Amino acid sequence: MTERLYYTDSTLREFNARIVDRADGERGPAVQLDRTAFYPTSGGQPHDTGKLNDVSVLDVWEDECGEVWHLVDRAPAGDEVRGEIDWDRRFDHMQQHSGQHLLSGAFVRVIDAPTISFHLGTDESHIDLNVADISWEQASLVEADVNRVIWENHPVEIHVLDESELHKVPLRRPPQVTGKIRVVWMRDCDAAACGGTHVSETGAVGLVKITRLEHYKGGMRAGFLCGWRALRHYQRVLRGVQQVSADLSVHQDELGDAVGRLQEEQREARRELRAVQGQLAAVEAMQLWERAMEQGDERKVIAFLKDRSFEQALAVAAHLSGLPRTLALLAVSEAKGTRLVCQRSEDLPEVDAVSVLRSAMDPLGGRGGGRPDLAQGGSGPHPPQVIEEALRSAVGEE
Repeated sequence: MTERLYYTDSTLREFNARIVDRADGERGPAVQLDRTAFYPTSGGQPHDTGKLNDVSVLDVWEDECGEVWHLVDRAPAGDEVRGEIDWDRRFDHMQQHSGQHLLSGAFVRVIDAPTISFHLGTDESHIDLNVADISWEQASLVEADVNRVIWENHPVEIHVLDESELHKVPLRRPPQVTGKIRVVWMRDCDAAACGGTHVSETGAVGLVKITRLEHYKGGMRAGFLCGWRALRHYQRVLRGVQQVSADLSVHQDELGDAVGRLQEEQREARRELRAVQGQLAAVEAMQLWERAMEQGDERKVIAFLKDRSFEQALAVAAHLSGLPRTLALLAVSEAKGTRLVCQRSEDLPEVDAVSVLRSAMDPLGGRGGGRPDLAQGGSGPHPPQVIEEALRSAVGEE
């Protein structure tokens, strides 16, 4: 079994080792060492990266026999290597993983919400909690408690115990392994069976910030950031708040009220816009109707509406359907292609809007459907003259 230095010294950055096995896989060359400080992906924590001499370590994993393998960008020369951990990555993982222990303990102490699982992500980490719901008010209480524990700077101890000795440690939950069990004990605040890397005092975690709460598989998922990640997140958020504050010419503390006023102004502007658009649609509908072809007591209004949205075409068609014995067949071009609407007045029951629409869609290679009085359809993009020809053909106009 490869000696894992990280079990006893989470601050170790460099070490000397001997290569005891080599392999070449689909991903590239890999080596096994007689001892290693590189942490393999395990228990929700990603692997370490770094160097073996001048060779980059890209991935680290444990095989089915419990041996640790190091994926490298090229095969190292010789049998002796000096390993060097990417300390920024390692310390980040130590902060996140230690912070997770403290946060899970705080969730139990404050709202009796035990952790089911944990994942340490590249940007954000999360824990899944066995509780139906958590409010942000409750989350704030948990945050206050976990950061109190961090700033009290409790020692973090590593113990490897037999199962018979586990009663000596106040474990947050029973271990999922047997035999020799590695316990991370943060005195007076949390204890858990864990094989990951951790800080030596809780103060090194710096800060824990809950970033999101969401329902997940009958429980709750809480996203969080620790240490440097939490600081960088706060800096990004603050820059954004400062920019919005400057753009709106209001103090940061007044942003909520300012945004509320803007939203109300936007709603009012939308109401006014819809009213104006309705008036324009009525005017355009009447103009089209007056120019439309008459067949006895029936009018057939066909038009390709340039620079109009489909929503505007629907509004024009709705106005036309309110005029006596009128059939409207309108088309617009949008980014994704051509869209058509066919609508008739109630006093024209002998005309089937769906049939008329499909007659127009056939030469355009499109599809559509609807009701006898209102149908819609779409096709790929076409030149205006092709669309207009399809409309005229559908209503029998040459």
